[in-house]
Amino acid sequence: MIITEEAKSFITKVMEENEVHTLRFAFEGAGCCGPNYSLTLAKGEENDITEIVNGIEVAMDPKVVEVVRTLTLDYEEDEHGAGLFISGGSSCC
Repeated sequence: MIITEEAKSFITKVMEENEVHTLRFAFEGAGCCGPNYSLTLAKGEENDITEIVNGIEVAMDPKVVEVVRTLTLDYEEDEHGAGLFISGGSSCC
């Protein structure tokens, strides 16, 4: 997984505001190309795999770890607003 500097700045600010220290990818069922996941600010669970990515603690449900490791998390601002976006992973459907 890659977390860009822009995403890191945004995530760090949100984490501080919410007094949370972990970004968590959780399993949300299976799709045609493998597991679906959600992204939350939440403490990791017992079986999660935890890594530090660009200074951010990232907890990953073991069911989605292989998908998550292929992703890039970035931050973007445009005329529609601002926020995180995820690229990479499989898009076979």
